Amino acid sequence: MTQQELLSIAEEACSVASNAGADFAEVRVSEGRSTSVRLERSAIDTTQISFSSGAGIRVYINGGLGSVSLDGLDLDRLKLAAQQAVDLARLATPDKDFVSLPEPQDGSSVPGLYDPGIENLGVSDMARIALECVDAARSVAPEAICTGSAGCGSGRSAIANSLGVARSSESSSISAWIEPIVKRNGDVGAFYDFDSARLLADFDHTGIGMSAAQTAVQFLGARKIESGVMPVILGPLSSGSVFGALAAGAEAESHQRGRSWLLGKLGRKVAADILTVRDDATIPAGLSSRSHDSEGVPTRPITIVENGVLINFLHNSYTAHKAKANLTGHARGGGIGPTNVNVELGEASAAQIIRDTKRGLYINMGRLSPDSTTGEVSAMVDFGFMIENGEIAYPVAGVMAGINGLEMMANIDAISSDGRVEPGSVSPTIRIQNIRIAGGK
Repeated sequence: MTQQELLSIAEEACSVASNAGADFAEVRVSEGRSTSVRLERSAIDTTQISFSSGAGIRVYINGGLGSVSLDGLDLDRLKLAAQQAVDLARLATPDKDFVSLPEPQDGSSVPGLYDPGIENLGVSDMARIALECVDAARSVAPEAICTGSAGCGSGRSAIANSLGVARSSESSSISAWIEPIVKRNGDVGAFYDFDSARLLADFDHTGIGMSAAQTAVQFLGARKIESGVMPVILGPLSSGSVFGALAAGAEAESHQRGRSWLLGKLGRKVAADILTVRDDATIPAGLSSRSHDSEGVPTRPITIVENGVLINFLHNSYTAHKAKANLTGHARGGGIGPTNVNVELGEASAAQIIRDTKRGLYINMGRLSPDSTTGEVSAMVDFGFMIENGEIAYPVAGVMAGINGLEMMANIDAISSDGRVEPGSVSPTIRIQNIRIAGGK
């Protein structure tokens, strides 16, 4: 179906709910297609083409919620589901904190979210991409055994509510990842790399097999280290977990329910002065870009942390109305979620940050993110290197890292001026002082 056809279906079902007595009604409809192949032991293991379509309906009566979801887009079934949602809302317990669904707002479209060329790709195209990744990995390590996948998808969606919101969109994506495992002389090294994009012009899988295999070889000969407190440098494939944790910690619902690790920190210091974190869904062709959120609210850039201070929450319509705050365009399904999260870059290069670290741990890939409720950080380091005299010295094994989340954010003392570029984001290298390392030696 076209975007307009989907929107017409959503509006008609919304009218059924309103005429049946709903105070507020919302209907979301979507359809899409995805194609994927899976690699096991360096060969194509499974292939899949999936088609999906469905709808979600929310209805409020006196603050009570009735919701129905269904597969398929048959209009008669959708109308029946709208009536059922009204019946459920009449039985639901009123929610005193519910105020309203969002009203229409002006918003601009975000370019670069859909590529018709991706919609025309098939299984043979995905298989070629996956096997080219294998060939690239084996050009570095002929004995590499590779796991991975390649896939693409496209779809259209529309949302309408009883207050006049009426929006539609179309999107596409393509991605590939590969993980070579290299065994030599009884030792094992592994690593993975990936590439993702909205547009074919932004997608380049040709280097990921080679880079993953090169790093896998570097992890051969990993050693145990002594436990201690030391600086930890997070590479671009790891630093995103820190920024993502701050963005997720700013989701308003968890604060209103009293279960966020950043509870009570709005307007207060939560990180080092050098850290400024922004969320922006309006970046053209960004992997998490969109013109509107799942409630039809237009997206806009927002600064979450500025010079270490938490200055904004991310809202959906429920939490914004409850807090008497502005809508931010971050509704995701029934909850809230960040989009393209970026940090303000620093002045020194990643290489300089490493050179300035006499002894520490470099984490190439992995998550050092605080628990969403307690804020505690405890993580196994699977892809780490010891830094000695300002140089990457050797890979480490059996290492764990631990620290309190707020302490970790406060201890960030370097952010690189360069980083890994993905559509919509740049991931820099960062250094965090005084992390507890359990080395197992």
